[in-house]
Amino acid sequence: MENRSPDKMKALWLTEYGKKPELKVLDVPKPDKREVLIKIAASPINPSDAIFLQGKYPNKKSLPVIPGFEASGQVVATGNHFLAKRLRGKNVACFAPLTGNGSWAEYMVTDFTFVSPLMKDLPVDQGSMLMVNPTTALAFIDICKKNNYKAMVNTAAASALGKMLIKACSDAKITLINVVHRQEQVELLAKLGAEFVLNSSDADYLTQLRAICKQ
Repeated sequence: MENRSPDKMKALWLTEYGKKPELKVLDVPKPDKREVLIKIAASPINPSDAIFLQGKYPNKKSLPVIPGFEASGQVVATGNHFLAKRLRGKNVACFAPLTGNGSWAEYMVTDFTFVSPLMKDLPVDQGSMLMVNPTTALAFIDICKKNNYKAMVNTAAASALGKMLIKACSDAKITLINVVHRQEQVELLAKLGAEFVLNSSDADYLTQLRAICKQ
């Protein structure tokens, strides 16, 4: 196994749910047989990360732990599994492991099946948001198709995921009912091609929602 990483790294270290993580210097992890070591280029903060920090995410991890669910970077070392070794030197998007440390660090190890190589023309920082929201949008579409649902209601329609769903639902021929909380968000989603956009601040919001759902 080749390892071109330093011995130490900076990371955000969460010691108690509901408290801010602290910056800490830790040992750089070493990849096991099926794992890859990724030099992190970028790691976003999603709503799921904020929920995790509060201790309200369904999948809790043993503390202390490095938070962060997704990232992008370069594979700098791998375990001995031949599929893991094929990723060495590549820029990738990645999920953090289900247990153990996450992506808010200079380096992270994860199973090779949680890694997706990036196309050469895709900026590595954009690749850091390839996993959580797009796969969630695809999962919503898959659930609708399997259950023969004709429509879905999204109550976080102005989010990054909500904007992705507008295109995904249009392509899949699934009616998307978008719920936002401010008038400027109504106008924004309309420009993105959303057909049904409701403002939950409107006095007759529930009446509108019932009518559209019935339709």
